[in-house]
Amino acid sequence: MAKNGLLFAIRVLVSLNLLYAAIFLKFAGAPLSVAAFTAMSNATHGLISQPVFRIRSGVIETLLALLFLIPRTAKYADALIPIWMFAALLSHIFVLGYGWLFVDALAIFLLPCLYLFLTRTQSSDNGSYGAAT
Repeated sequence: MAKNGLLFAIRVLVSLNLLYAAIFLKFAGAPLSVAAFTAMSNATHGLISQPVFRIRSGVIETLLALLFLIPRTAKYADALIPIWMFAALLSHIFVLGYGWLFVDALAIFLLPCLYLFLTRTQSSDNGSYGAAT
């Protein structure tokens, strides 16, 4: 029972965090978000413009958050969110620097990993994880 509550809390926290970042920072064009995506655009030598980079990132995060909230699709989002956040962590390491947004990205990377660990399936006959028998 406590495990189910923890899994639900992880799904809600990660989804709310992604939705907040998408809606209130990226879609609304918050100055902090515009500055970060301008730096990212400059790092790619303008290959992707700041508004396109920012809005598409918000769309992806919104889709991931909604997928993670739906129990039937949570496992797919659980596989995609750490990949997305790994890219965000790399952007912080190489371009944006370490601040509270880096810590937030690290938490949103680790929580789905914990969710994945807690929801893994165990095969009792050979001791391997997730093996189809």
